[in-house]
Amino acid sequence: MNSITYSFFRLLPKNAVSRAFGEFSRAKIPFLSKLAARWFVGRYKIDLEESVVPAKGFANIHEVFTRKLKDGVRDIEDKAEVVSPVDGVLTAFGNLTGANLELMQVKGKYYSLESLLRDAELARKFSGGVWATIYLSPHNYHRIHSPASGNVKAAYYCPGTLYPVNAGSVERIEGLFAINERLITQIETYDGGEILLVKVGATNVGRIAVEYKKDLITNTMPPFADRNSLFTRWEAEQDYPFTKGQEIARFEMGSTIILVCNSVVAKRTEHKFAELEGHEVKVGKELMK
Repeated sequence: MNSITYSFFRLLPKNAVSRAFGEFSRAKIPFLSKLAARWFVGRYKIDLEESVVPAKGFANIHEVFTRKLKDGVRDIEDKAEVVSPVDGVLTAFGNLTGANLELMQVKGKYYSLESLLRDAELARKFSGGVWATIYLSPHNYHRIHSPASGNVKAAYYCPGTLYPVNAGSVERIEGLFAINERLITQIETYDGGEILLVKVGATNVGRIAVEYKKDLITNTMPPFADRNSLFTRWEAEQDYPFTKGQEIARFEMGSTIILVCNSVVAKRTEHKFAELEGHEVKVGKELMK
């Protein structure tokens, strides 16, 4: 991202623009919406061979972006403890050590886990753990699946802005993932492990929705939670079990997933982040065994 583009995005009312684009993407305007959907498929070279395509074609961009996969096109690796929750590129990874529990945004730029979660107590629980960042391009499948089997314990909504999360933005904007709006799912595995699934929004990626609480959708108007609060915590009042590979959330345009595992998971597994860094991963691909 060059200086002119950065200045433009800094001044742009990113959340409002993203909401407006979202409304357009979900609209069903005769002829125009279907034309826009076909343009989107062509522009981003989306391979629909793996996807469920409506008999009459996609009605709008939203249907393209939130498309489902055909049954059986992703193998959920049985022997893996943690699998990829999304299709994307694993761009960075590391261990959570030291006083600040830092994550690398890009080489030379770091941010703290506390700033990402906006909760110091929650961040401390993941000391000694591991993390990995997976970037989703516009052509990717954008539904999100549980990385492990367990119960959803809580969710955290962190209001923020909606800068792009492409390579240029990641290199230019300090603490980008801790600035942008995000929705965090806290999963408790059945044997003491805990995993955070941090879903980061971006420009035109205003909405993030989850399966366990249907009214929890980010960047809506009116908002479902106070945007002036550092974060809003929702605590599960019952068991919300998810099996490894089961759909748990979706991006409605965008973006980035940051997977954070506690020390219990880290100590009993061997992760494959180093060999996967810079490469595409698919839903169900083994990340930790």
